[in-house]
This record gives sequence, structure tokens and C-alpha cells, in this order.
Amino acid sequence: MNFDDDDFNFDDLSDEEKEEIKKQQEEDHKRIYAHPLFKKAKEIVTLVEAIIATLPEDESEMYASTLRESAMILAPKLAGALGSGSWLISMQNAALIRYHAEYLLLSNHSLNEIEKSDTNYVALLRTEMEEFKQLFKAWMIEVNKLDHEIFEDDWGLFLRN
Repeated sequence: MNFDDDDFNFDDLSDEEKEEIKKQQEEDHKRIYAHPLFKKAKEIVTLVEAIIATLPEDESEMYASTLRESAMILAPKLAGALGSGSWLISMQNAALIRYHAEYLLLSNHSLNEIEKSDTNYVALLRTEMEEFKQLFKAWMIEVNKLDHEIFEDDWGLFLRN
């Protein structure tokens, strides 16, 4: 079925339908925020901000934007995937999450080379990213249980078996 912008109007819904949609959105929000991987992603943002705050100014200019970008993309992409119920959207977001998580995981090598960096924070980032990786793997098991038939990837990147 093809929907145009004019085909759906919230104003046409009954109060009960609007209330049901609101209730479902609240349940989805709670489910997403309670997901262990989402919680870990939020913790990583806080940790990366702490690391950036401890970097010398010249090093901060070099690393801050990419570290922050990679940390901050994790939770929204995960929320989009968890909220979609779609295997394809989840896989698309998972690829982006993995890319940015891998960057953060490997960034500890560069951060350890910075003379004045806080090595305790850097070590904690490594630990947190390893935990994130394990939670990610568990989430991928959930994703692969989703119905692969709902959407087809017309770019050919994610093919159905």
C-alpha cells in the first residue's frame, strides 16, 4: 500500500485511537531506554565527554569531534533500530553502530599515546567498549529473529537468505 502525505491525518483519529498511539509510544520509549545496550551507549557518551575534558587543548582539538561524534551516534541509531521492529532498518543501523563503536574501541591506542591523557579513563573506555561489543552481539541475536520478509533492501547490501 502506498501512502501519500494526504492519506493520513491524526485529526481523523478518535480520542481512543490517539490515546492508544500515545500509550504505545510511551511503552516503546520505556522499552528502548531500558535496553541494556542503550543504557551502555548513554554511559559511553558520558565517559567520552570526561575523556575529552581531560585532554590537553591541542590534543582535544584533534580528537574531540570524532570521539564525540562516534559516542553520540550510538544511542540514537540504536533507538531507531529498536523502535522500528524491522530487520532491515535494524541491520542498517547496526552497521553504523558497529562502525562508530569500533572507532571508539580502537581510539584507546591513540589516546594512550597522548602524554597528558588520563590513562584510567582510557582504560575504562576500553572496558566499556568491550562490554558494549558483547551487548551488541546479544542484540544481533534479537535482530536476526525479526521477520526478514517485511522489507527488501533495494540497494542489495543486506540480502535475505
